[in-house]
Amino acid sequence: MCVRVCVCVCVCVCVCVCVCGKKCFLQMLCDDVFARNLFSRKQREAQSAPGWKLFGKVPLRESPPKDSKTIQQEYEAKVSKSGQRKNLEFEPLSTTALILEDRPANLPAKSEEEAQRHRQEYDEMVAEAKKRDLYEIFLSRAKERWKSFRETGSEMESDDSADRESSLDLIKLDISRTFPPLFIFQKGGPYHDLLHSVLGAYTCYRPDVGYVQGMSFIAAVLILNLEEAEAFIAFTNLLNKPCQMAFFRVDHELMLKYFAAFEVFFEENLPRLFNHFKSSNLTPDLYLIDWIFTLYTKSLPLDVACRVWDVFCRDGEEFLFRTGLGILRLYEEVLLQMDFIHIAQFLTRLPEDTPSERLFSCIANTQMISGNRKWTQVFNALLKDKEMEKSSSPTVKNS
Repeated sequence: MCVRVCVCVCVCVCVCVCVCGKKCFLQMLCDDVFARNLFSRKQREAQSAPGWKLFGKVPLRESPPKDSKTIQQEYEAKVSKSGQRKNLEFEPLSTTALILEDRPANLPAKSEEEAQRHRQEYDEMVAEAKKRDLYEIFLSRAKERWKSFRETGSEMESDDSADRESSLDLIKLDISRTFPPLFIFQKGGPYHDLLHSVLGAYTCYRPDVGYVQGMSFIAAVLILNLEEAEAFIAFTNLLNKPCQMAFFRVDHELMLKYFAAFEVFFEENLPRLFNHFKSSNLTPDLYLIDWIFTLYTKSLPLDVACRVWDVFCRDGEEFLFRTGLGILRLYEEVLLQMDFIHIAQFLTRLPEDTPSERLFSCIANTQMISGNRKWTQVFNALLKDKEMEKSSSPTVKNS
């Protein structure tokens, strides 16, 4: 009996080899099938091109390598044909991780004004990012001056009279008067050191402005709502607004223009009270300076002042003066019965129970339009008059 070993070659095809060397029936059948070439197979063709050909047998073309200068020249030629404005004032060293376009090709080119505005906005974003690091720098500088002040017992003299970094001790005097009922900013309070640090860092950051009485109230409100570094950034941005900068740098001429613009709308909205103030010789600087310096945080209750801040951040400096007119409208009947001294005292420290809803209703009823001119138009007209007065002054003519 023969023992057979079967080897599987293909589907349903077997070749049987007999150990004794004889062919069996299945072996002869398989030889006949392969002889007729019923299962023809294609011969593999030798691949002439390296790589995996996914679609077809066309070999891949290899382009010669180009240097960066050639790529830039081709790109400039393409841009000149398309008419798009690109920023190629530099010569790139390589094309990796380098964007050669300042605007997508499917969008129209920027106008010069738009491009300049975007560059300015970008610079402002970078400056804001750096202010956090600047806070640490100026805070360390302020601490060094505090340490030197404690060791010497007197302020360091500065060669520059406008340099107010040596006035850091004035901050200590004003912090004790900041929201005294809360007792959180006074010495021993939880926010005393934070307020001291923010104000000290600002005096080193802006020595041309230094510390002015009233800044502590603004910084205190920011510290109650923000982290230390964020409070410093918001504080510097807030004081950098034109109105605040004019008051804190004590620009008398510009402050007088703000007072004059305020009186225009004062007379427009409250003529009776305006005439009463005029007859009492009560000028706006006697109450407006304190309101603007502290942004109403010293005169109004803290929760009401925070509501004023919300709208001020949205509408700008106009709302500060509109709020002042709203306060005068709210207490008009009371003020008409007072004399000069009592009016000044009353407006410096308003009642603690000032009704917020009635106040904002009075603010809403205040019209900031005089002779079809808005606040900005009235104020700009006063600024132009100021420039004309300077140009027509005798000193200018003689020069």
